[in-house]
Amino acid sequence: MNTVLQKVAEAVQKYSTKRLAVGVSGGRDSMCLLHALLHSGVVPKSNIIVVHVNHCLRKEADRDEQFVREYCKQMQVEFVAKRVDVNKHAAADSLTIEQAARNLRYGVFFDIIKSGKADVVLTAHHALDNAETVLMHLFRGAGLSGLCGISSEKTVRPLLNVYPDELDEYVKINGINFVVDDTNFADDADRNFIRLNVIPMIEQRYRGAVRAVNAFAHECGEVCDYLDECLDEDYITHDGGAVLLSERALHGALAARYVRRALESFSLIDITREQTERVVELAHMRTGAVVELTGGVEAAREYGCVAVYVPRQKYDGEVTVNMGANFIDGLAVDIACDDISPDKAAGRAVDLDKISGAVLRFRRDGDMFTPFGGGQKKLKQYFIDNKIPKRKRDRIPLVCKGSEVLVIVGMQISDSVKQMKGTVNRGTVTPRWQ
Repeated sequence: MNTVLQKVAEAVQKYSTKRLAVGVSGGRDSMCLLHALLHSGVVPKSNIIVVHVNHCLRKEADRDEQFVREYCKQMQVEFVAKRVDVNKHAAADSLTIEQAARNLRYGVFFDIIKSGKADVVLTAHHALDNAETVLMHLFRGAGLSGLCGISSEKTVRPLLNVYPDELDEYVKINGINFVVDDTNFADDADRNFIRLNVIPMIEQRYRGAVRAVNAFAHECGEVCDYLDECLDEDYITHDGGAVLLSERALHGALAARYVRRALESFSLIDITREQTERVVELAHMRTGAVVELTGGVEAAREYGCVAVYVPRQKYDGEVTVNMGANFIDGLAVDIACDDISPDKAAGRAVDLDKISGAVLRFRRDGDMFTPFGGGQKKLKQYFIDNKIPKRKRDRIPLVCKGSEVLVIVGMQISDSVKQMKGTVNRGTVTPRWQ
């Protein structure tokens, strides 16, 4: 059996009863993968869906889409084409065209998985792609994980140990037609620069260098697997949408690996050594210090930990409070008549007459609060005294009159709205999410 056909058959054997989504651009690599998959006899055609992502970047893009469409029609296999706006995505997220195209392409693949149309994604990355990735990560300043090469964690890559000369032979033997992307011969993109300039120069000096790079990547993968097994999962916890790293996780040789584990919870983030080092450094900074990472992710020094999260845009609206359910930016606060003893409803029992006409909103500059049984202080100082992380402060609903905070929902009521002996309308302010 030909090497390409054998590798593909072996890779998909355990998915023989699954529906496979195959990324096919129309180029040599993906056409070899599709041909081998269709002729392997492992997966029936009815379980294969070909996915073509049209990046709309070249005048030949529609030609490539039509080429794959016609091939699928000839082979009687399901075909799906998706068009994406790479330039718009690149501009919006300050990405290179290469990064934006990759993000959108995988977004299409995983949307197909989420929709239930397929169970597994197959891509045609091969051994040279892997070596290029290792070198690119090395030059960009990647850590050990970046030197493992192309990950197969979320996708199946049957050709990852197949070299270009083997693909050329497979094309020749089977008479496979494919389209050529001329941009592959321009060295403006990082990957193309390495493929067209760096690797040929290294191979000329060190014959077999690409295979050596891949062998090194494989060893790095084994080391990373071992190090990951050494991580203490108790040092990583979750708080809503945030991942919390214990201070203990950020000291010692495994600190970067803990950070990487946390960052992997956020999709489409470019995890580099610079990123992990910036998060580790937070362990030695003051509480409240924040660093911005890629993909809109932030990390902040908090009380006894470092939190990694995607900040939510602040909501500045307000609603007048009423009896029953009150809603603000996706959160619900219940206000109800309740004669329960204030001792048994700490932080919730109020004189309803004293919150009449108040509004429900989030914090603003100048807010003041008088804790139950205490003296007035700035709301910011109250949050600091109670060790409330910055990332949470803008998502705590407040019952207010002007700049006076009457209730910090779910935490504390103001001394000014507490129930007294003569209180007639007794009630509670209760967060729905607790």
